[in-house]
Amino acid sequence: MESPVVRILLVDDDANFRGVFAKFFARYPGFQIYEAGNGEEGFHRAKEMRPDLILSDYDMPALNGMEFCRRVRNTPEIASAFFLFLTAEKDEKLKVQAFECGADDYIEKTTPPVILTSKIRAFLRIKQLQNEVVGEKEKLAEANQTLERNFKELTQILLKIIDVRVPGAADRARAAKDAARFICKKMETGDEETSKIIFGAQLHEIGKIGLPDTIADKSKSNMVMNDRSIYNHHPVIGSLIISTISGFKTSADAIYHQYENYDGSGTPEGLIGNEIPPGARILRGIVLQSDLCRSGHARDDILHEIRQSANRILDPVVASSLAEHIIENDREFATNRCKIALEELKPGMVIAEDIYAASGIKLIPRHVKIQERMIRVLMDRNDSDPIIGGVYITIGAR
Repeated sequence: MESPVVRILLVDDDANFRGVFAKFFARYPGFQIYEAGNGEEGFHRAKEMRPDLILSDYDMPALNGMEFCRRVRNTPEIASAFFLFLTAEKDEKLKVQAFECGADDYIEKTTPPVILTSKIRAFLRIKQLQNEVVGEKEKLAEANQTLERNFKELTQILLKIIDVRVPGAADRARAAKDAARFICKKMETGDEETSKIIFGAQLHEIGKIGLPDTIADKSKSNMVMNDRSIYNHHPVIGSLIISTISGFKTSADAIYHQYENYDGSGTPEGLIGNEIPPGARILRGIVLQSDLCRSGHARDDILHEIRQSANRILDPVVASSLAEHIIENDREFATNRCKIALEELKPGMVIAEDIYAASGIKLIPRHVKIQERMIRVLMDRNDSDPIIGGVYITIGAR
């Protein structure tokens, strides 16, 4: 394996001195010598040839060695080069200034060439190690970016899987993500914890894939007591799924405790106040808003219910922040859609998107207010010619 070429830039206004050094270094294989007559020329040459090592004089016309060194250190593409001053100066203050402007060391011009070469080789070994560290760091950064991209893609795949099983889950996940980020910011939650809470918020319905078909896609408010008991298992199932991902205990805990009420009246453990994990307190508000939306409540009714739930169902800070989030997104909220199961349709709800049967027949156009007889027709039709794409209603329109 061939040794890598070492690029050395020699900057000095004394052409004879440069010539002597260049001739000496030429005796060593692997050294590639470049020259410049002053700091200005040296700086432009350095940007062109990206040296591993710069040997520079102090006093030079156009741009002295000190300023040349500062420029090198402030230019990212060449800042990592080793910078050595070659000097005939004996002034210690000048040498201190050299270190302050970014030089790695200085070598007196009277140093014998053999010793100078040994010093340079020592610096180059350090430089090689630095390059290896930088290379490994870049590889690690690329690997982390790939993992992060794969993780995001996996999250989207999971959401699509959930949405097939639970109509509207993907839409609710997107809304939950935005609300969780907003509330975390209001609660001054750290970045790492915020990312875990947001992940839990996106996948808070994942446990529903383990529920019976007759229950999975229904709103809790529309269930009989026995079905509710079964339905309440989905946070446990969800937390078990997410807990298999290393480092995501915060997300799993938020999902597991998403029905804990601030006053201790919730499930599964009846935790009270700050005993409830922060992510679960945030998720409880998101779930409450989602349930209210799916029940067809208008915007003002939802705001009223959320505010009234403070210190009972919701952490007061969560209740306040969630209400603020709804108000700040009023325009989006006013035109928002909610995907619901066919069984959840109620008279007075307004259809947000055309409803089609699998045969391609449009059953009900959008903007129509649902009546009791329409629901019966849709239910009957669904048995022989299933409705595709789900049913979307306009939130708050009754």
